[in-house]
Formats: sequence, C-alpha cells, structure tokens
Amino acid sequence: MVRTDPCPPPANRLCELDALRGLAALAVVFYHYSYFIQFMVPGATLPALQVRWGDDGVKLFFAISAFAMLATLDRTPTLLAFARARARRLLPEYWLAMALTGIVAWLFGPARLAVSPMEWLANLPLMQKLTGVPMVDGVYWTLNVEVIFYTLIALAWRIGALRSIDRLVLAWLAVRLVCWLLPTPAWVQFVLLTDHAAWFSVGLIAYPVWRGTARWQDQRLLAAAILGVQAFTAGLHATLLVVGMMALFFGIAMGRVRGLRHPLLLWLGGISYPLYLVHAGIGYAIIARLQAAGINADIAQLAALAAMMLLAMAVGQAGDAWRDRRSATPHLRRAPT
Repeated sequence: MVRTDPCPPPANRLCELDALRGLAALAVVFYHYSYFIQFMVPGATLPALQVRWGDDGVKLFFAISAFAMLATLDRTPTLLAFARARARRLLPEYWLAMALTGIVAWLFGPARLAVSPMEWLANLPLMQKLTGVPMVDGVYWTLNVEVIFYTLIALAWRIGALRSIDRLVLAWLAVRLVCWLLPTPAWVQFVLLTDHAAWFSVGLIAYPVWRGTARWQDQRLLAAAILGVQAFTAGLHATLLVVGMMALFFGIAMGRVRGLRHPLLLWLGGISYPLYLVHAGIGYAIIARLQAAGINADIAQLAALAAMMLLAMAVGQAGDAWRDRRSATPHLRRAPT
C-alpha cells in the first residue's frame, strides 16, 4: 500500500512497524540481487557488496505480522470479517504482481521461473506449499506461511486462547521442541509453523507491552523460553538474531525507537508489500539483460532496484484504487417484506 502521510490513521497505528517492514523488504531485495541471483540466473556476475544476511528480513516479516494480527483481532468482530480484511489486503497486489511476473518470465526469463498457464492459475489461492504446484515466484513461500499463521491465530482468537498469550507461546514452543526431538511428518511441521515459531513469538510477546497490559519485565520468562528453544534447536546466528529482534520489538513497543518514523522509511514501508512481490523474478530478468548488455553488476543491481520501486508504487496504487472502489460500491440489500 502506498502512503504519503507521515503516520497514517488509525491514530494508534504503530508506524515504526511500517518502517521496519520496509527495511526488511529492502534487505531481502539486496539478498536476492547481490547473492541469490547466482542460483536463479546461472552465469550472473555478483556485485562487489553481497548482502548474504538479507534473507533475515523474512524473520522480521513474521514477527511484525504476529504483532499486527493481534492488533487487528482486537478490533475485529468476527472470523469472517478478519478473513475478508486479510483477503482485501493481500490478494489485489498479489494477483497483479503474479500476472506481471508470469508475463516477464514467459517473455524474458529466467526460464526456471516460467510456469504453464494451468500452474499460473493454480497459484491464485496462495496455497502452493500445500498443493505442491510450482510457484510463479519463489518469494511467495512466505505468503503461504503468513496465510497459515492467519488461520492459526484466528482460530486461537475464536476459542479464546489469545486471552493468555503466555500459554499460547509456551505451547507453541513446546510443539517446536517436540517436533525437533521426535520424527514428525514435514506437513505437520509446516501446518503448525514450528520452524517459524520463534519469530512469530517475538511479535506475540511484544504486543501486550505496546497495548499496556504488560511490562517488558513481565515478558522476561517468555523471552527466555523463546531464546532457550532457539538456542537448543537452531544455530548461533539464529539465536543472536532472536535476541536482537526481541530488544528491537520491546524498544518499539515502549516508544524508544522513534528514529523509525523518518518519512523516507515510512514511504519505504508503504511500498514494502508490492516491492516484495515484484522484485525477484522481474528484477532477475532486468539484471540479466543489463549484464548481457555489458552493464556493471553493481549498476545493474541499483537499476533493477529503482525500477522495482517504481513498479511497486504502481502496483500498490492499483491495489489501493481497487479497495477504494470496493468500499464505495453500495451493497444491494433485500427489500423488507
């Protein structure tokens, strides 16, 4: 979504999360353009600076999503309203980006991203990881994870499990630990999001601090549990990352990271979702063409980034326009009898 106001309504919106989402998206873009492109475009020249840690931006997405969904559910009347709101937020930009990426892949490559028309249609419901169909763009895997998280958190809200975030987080971490210790079918781990439990849990435990129902000191036991499970089941990098994320999210929840309210960062946050959707396949095609024409790898990377930012703005504006039209469309009602 494209925004120009420094801190959009509602008034209690945590704008720092928008900026953080933008920085996370930018990190992922640089990861793909500076390092991962070698696996998608064989023979591509890598730029001088390679952001190999940029895929950690995805973990930030998950923590932000957990925080934001708790805030959304606090003002959501029904499960149906929640589902409709999520669909309106995700699908317009996703479908448009999928169409653009499919066209570019068919016409210009990379060849490994080209899918058949039937496979393209099978990508529409955002269930590729469950159905096994090839993705129009590999970055969509995170959207599959997000959709499953929305389902799990909505069900938890419906049965009242969100009244005790502590128990929910501890139960999820326990499931993560059991799945790590015991042989567990891959589909069970995916549906329960055990590989991503720590990242989502960071957002879950930070939200009550922002809402004012808990102090950060009250969350130390939960933070220690997240850190302990992460240290036991993941490597040093992932453990240090979760420490930094918890410090960052608690700081944001307490209003200590006001620097993220810079207008440029908020603008970047405003285009972060469409930028994430369009940057990979189309960006690879641009970089490959520019390098084939003799353009330096660093310049090709920056040119692709600039082009994708412009395209993201257009896709975001198209999504906003669709939502505005839908909101303005009167709904027919049955006449009283």
